[in-house]
Amino acid sequence: MSKFTLLTLILVFSVASVFAFDPTKQKDSHLAVFITNPLSGASKIGGLVEMRLRLSSFCIGATDYIGGYTGIQYKFEYHKYLYTERRNEYFWYLKAFGGDVTYEADKLMLVGDGTNKIIGPLNYYGGGAGFGRRYNWKHICLMVNAGLKYAALPENLSDENRESFRVFYATGPGSIIDLNFRLGYQF
Repeated sequence: MSKFTLLTLILVFSVASVFAFDPTKQKDSHLAVFITNPLSGASKIGGLVEMRLRLSSFCIGATDYIGGYTGIQYKFEYHKYLYTERRNEYFWYLKAFGGDVTYEADKLMLVGDGTNKIIGPLNYYGGGAGFGRRYNWKHICLMVNAGLKYAALPENLSDENRESFRVFYATGPGSIIDLNFRLGYQF
């Protein structure tokens, strides 16, 4: 985990503790802090802050990728809750994201690149949409979502370098399939 991500999470937990509340009292707004994909810490780790206003929420987060395509991705998500009850909630979401990525060939030897080539860092951006479910147990919450996303690499990338990024869309920050598992604490 990068120092920036760790400092961001510490800052968020510190600031969020000021807004603590009991979610079982069904207030109109609340704040939640999530660890993104805690089970895949060998290839990526991140955090997300959610500000909830009744049936809508706004999320800001970052994910640090440490696999074959290293870099950090910043994201903004909007969630619209459709069916809610105290314990289970369903939502659809829209997301916009961007960041930087560096291709490191020595980390991708399993897919056929045995060189020591390094390309980047390159900036990219994209968007996505999907559906999710949130489980609430007092202050602990679990959010699972699935959807599709698209990332755009720089247009001036050479054909040879673009070929090196073919797996970028299957795994890593540019993955077309958007699956997330988030473990959180709501204030």
